[in-house]
Amino acid sequence: MKRAAWSLALVAVALLPACSEHSQGEAARLKKADAKASSGAVAADKAYVANGWTAGDDTSWQAQIRGRAQGQNEYARITSATPAATAPAPVAAAPAAAPAKAP
Repeated sequence: MKRAAWSLALVAVALLPACSEHSQGEAARLKKADAKASSGAVAADKAYVANGWTAGDDTSWQAQIRGRAQGQNEYARITSATPAATAPAPVAAAPAAAPAKAP
């Protein structure tokens, strides 16, 4: 009997969160429509705006996005680097020690 009571209590606790679930249709009404990404930042965020980008200009927005993507492209970064910059510095060989003289 004790086991049945614990099982019933466990089922009740497991089903309890379902009683307090809210309708998700409510939240959809409160969301505002998104603006175009290239439309610009608010005045407080001007410190975070990249140079060369004009708010509302879709062409400059696309150029900024393309430049950022190329900056993260490992293949483009490696192949565009100069060989001298990527080659390891030569290691100087240690001078050979003179053989020890036998007494």
